[in-house]
Amino acid sequence: MKKIMQLLTVLCVMVMGTQFAFAWEVGSSKETVYSYDMLNAKSFVIGNPQFSPNDEEPTVEELTKMIYDQAVKANKKQQFSYMSYQDFCRTVNQKEHIDIYRLGRHKALELFKERVKDYGDAYIVCTVSNDTRLNVFFDVVDSKSHEVLYSYRKLAPKTAPRDEKLYTEICRDFFNAYSDKLKVVAKEKKEEDELIMKMGKENYEKYKKEKLAKQKAQEIEENDLDRYLRPDHRVGRGWGNE
Repeated sequence: MKKIMQLLTVLCVMVMGTQFAFAWEVGSSKETVYSYDMLNAKSFVIGNPQFSPNDEEPTVEELTKMIYDQAVKANKKQQFSYMSYQDFCRTVNQKEHIDIYRLGRHKALELFKERVKDYGDAYIVCTVSNDTRLNVFFDVVDSKSHEVLYSYRKLAPKTAPRDEKLYTEICRDFFNAYSDKLKVVAKEKKEEDELIMKMGKENYEKYKKEKLAKQKAQEIEENDLDRYLRPDHRVGRGWGNE
């Protein structure tokens, strides 16, 4: 009897653990690293989301606050500093007497890109595509060059209500993914530096070129298999038809 109770306890723990694991990250995600310069970004400005919400979805202002709140929550070790979009607009207004909220969308974006380098190493822009499927994109962009350093894309489940809870979870997943990827990239950068020291710059570049060619061939092969398994999925167009 005692062994049966122990077995039931283990099974309950396993089931609860599995449910928790599935609940921890919502939907499917994809991330891309564009530059090792993401390791140098320590201060961030939250940009105004590119978003036209439907009735059941959070407003642009609410989503902006969610992004900032999740950034602060994820910053447990105080590695980074974050400036909210509201604080950015308030500071510009105080210093330059320019009310960004009164500007048109394009003019506000133009001014943001001109001034953001004074307030952060990088800025974070969220873009939402909320048609048949909900796709949420996050780009971490260098404040001076405006080159994308890292991108994250989340495809929400078809049946998930597009409410505040869902968007909060998506924002949380982005910052967790970014934090995890920083560790991976830092390790890769260290390994690359060691290889350059060992092989020399010229030999390493040749080695890297050959390695990238093999990776590219593997990606093409995987995309062909993906296209075969899901013929209506357009390779290179993301999750648009899933």
